[in-house]
Amino acid sequence: MRFPFLFTTLIVGALVACTTNSPAPIPSADSENIRVHVKYLASDALAGRDTGSRGYREAADYVAREFERMGLQPAGEQGYLQQVPLVKASWGGHVPTLVLQGRDGDITFHFGEDFVASPPTHSESTATAAGLVFVGFGIQAPEYGIDDYKDLDVEGKIVVLLSGRPQKLPNEVGAHYASSRTKRETAARHGAVGYITLNTPQREQRWSFKRSLEHLDDDNLDWLGDKGVPGNSLPGVHPGVLMDIGPARQLFVGAERSLDAIFTEMENGLVPRGFPLPYRAKMTSGSTHAMIDSPNVVALLPGSDPQLKNEYVVFSAHLDHIGVDKNGAIHNGAQDNAAGIAVMLETARLFAESGRAPRRSLLFVAVTGEEKGLLGSDYFAHHPPVPTHAIVANLNLDMPMLLYPFKDIIAFGAEHSTLGRTAARAAENAGLKLSPDPMPEQVIFVRSDHYNFVRQGIPAIYLISGREARDPEVDGTQMQTTFLKERYHRASDEADEQISYTAAKQFTEVNYAIAREVADADEKPHWYSGDFFGELYKR
Repeated sequence: MRFPFLFTTLIVGALVACTTNSPAPIPSADSENIRVHVKYLASDALAGRDTGSRGYREAADYVAREFERMGLQPAGEQGYLQQVPLVKASWGGHVPTLVLQGRDGDITFHFGEDFVASPPTHSESTATAAGLVFVGFGIQAPEYGIDDYKDLDVEGKIVVLLSGRPQKLPNEVGAHYASSRTKRETAARHGAVGYITLNTPQREQRWSFKRSLEHLDDDNLDWLGDKGVPGNSLPGVHPGVLMDIGPARQLFVGAERSLDAIFTEMENGLVPRGFPLPYRAKMTSGSTHAMIDSPNVVALLPGSDPQLKNEYVVFSAHLDHIGVDKNGAIHNGAQDNAAGIAVMLETARLFAESGRAPRRSLLFVAVTGEEKGLLGSDYFAHHPPVPTHAIVANLNLDMPMLLYPFKDIIAFGAEHSTLGRTAARAAENAGLKLSPDPMPEQVIFVRSDHYNFVRQGIPAIYLISGREARDPEVDGTQMQTTFLKERYHRASDEADEQISYTAAKQFTEVNYAIAREVADADEKPHWYSGDFFGELYKR
């Protein structure tokens, strides 16, 4: 991605590494099958397939029926359905509070004006009061010489941290450390009891505090573990708040440095260091909880090899979308992700009807709650129907960008594991090529369902069509950019003329080729030696 020569090395190495056996022929996908799936899944009748909704459940039943029709084995607890218990936290009349306590009196900040927050999922009532400590970006990355907690005592304190990360961190590595999940876990590991996040001026330009206000009334969902504990909560740590820059300046009055001085240092290339703040804060929050079910749909195609059939390649694609907006407009999510589900179903059919079972077993998983925070894939990765160590690879399909017949594919994550070589070989076999990530700044490798498999130590890639169109008159980059600006997460992402079913056929066939090679290879995929994610999540 950030090193174009790496992809050249991968592709050349892929050709040298090809076995003496000819690649398996690629069966022909049926574009009409894909069209039928997309038309149904992206129809108004399903009302945007919102997580836990009637429309989502009808979509899940449809996928289950298709798996059954193909003769795939059910792999959920209830036939093809893996129930995903979810807690939905709503404000329900509760209003979170934030009060700054100092020697000269208290300052009360106002929800929806000075700060925003999400309804807590781990408790319907929570409160904390503690001293404040500024911890810079709140990152601890020793392998990159960063430790924002060095010489700071945050035990029993509320940490104040900046959004983002130091620029010296590589894009995807930086995205990992800059994620709210990693920062919350790091704060908790050091004994913090709460956290307050502040936008930097750079972040404010990309996603302003005012844009965060648009989600003020949103519900907050999380999956529940075996003991009823939300999978992404940190009991003992008060749910965080995001403060606007103006009110946040008050936290630094009388401190070692002002907030504006910190921002000036950052403009001059310095990494902010932490220090105690001369205040305490009192924070309260509350919510109303409701339990909802929104199943994953899971099917199994058993492998044929006596040993390798006990290893599994997982296809994943999210079935949910964002439902109906506040104005009553249905967001049908044709590209995102009815198209991904349709491609997965057609790929499954090709395997089921190929007449030659793969050596390894295949699991096809339509996951819920991607739009709510990758919830269904996270639950599946923690509760797979087979031993986690037996899952050798994940191939993820999310918004495949089926806009025009294409000459190349993109595999996010290709540079991290040998799945990149496999994708390069399969692309060539399908008459295509593997192209580098055209938008590394978007750090997509850590932003879709495949990343929950990565967090379990499983090599994964996420595939979309490339930006080189077969028709030289078509500007693929412009078409993808236009889609992202005008249709992505909008009511206009419909099953209309935007979808190229010629591209859908191409995309299905190259997915089949990749999965076939992974499933039939003597060796399972592995992380490249020294890869950051491979080492971080080593099994």
